[in-house]
Amino acid sequence: MRRTFQLPEEDEECLSNGGFRWEAVTEGGTKWLIIPGYLLPDGYTQRVADVALRIPPSYPDDQIDMVYFHPGLSLTSGKMIKALTPHVLDGKPYQQWSRHRTPINPWRPGLDNVCTHLIQVDTWLRRELN
Repeated sequence: MRRTFQLPEEDEECLSNGGFRWEAVTEGGTKWLIIPGYLLPDGYTQRVADVALRIPPSYPDDQIDMVYFHPGLSLTSGKMIKALTPHVLDGKPYQQWSRHRTPINPWRPGLDNVCTHLIQVDTWLRRELN
């Protein structure tokens, strides 16, 4: 797995404890965490997808925002998923999900990290099914 930059030890530990394989890739000066084979909940036409998170330069003080999927996701119900944008990363077409934290659930420097953001991702995935 590629590692062009180092994540904080806390992130590497939680990813390892979660059983995730992951890559830390820099593309065009932007840092990306890519998690291949991320398990999706029932209700998506795919069972797994690669997940990418853009890691901001001032992380972990500044939040991780949104999530990117390859291949793009669709629902078995046929319902359209809103707020999607195509994005090419690592030579592959990703689907950017424009999902953000809210004032009720803000990023908490010193508490939030890659793994708490993945909890957000799982919440967004489940919400889309309703």
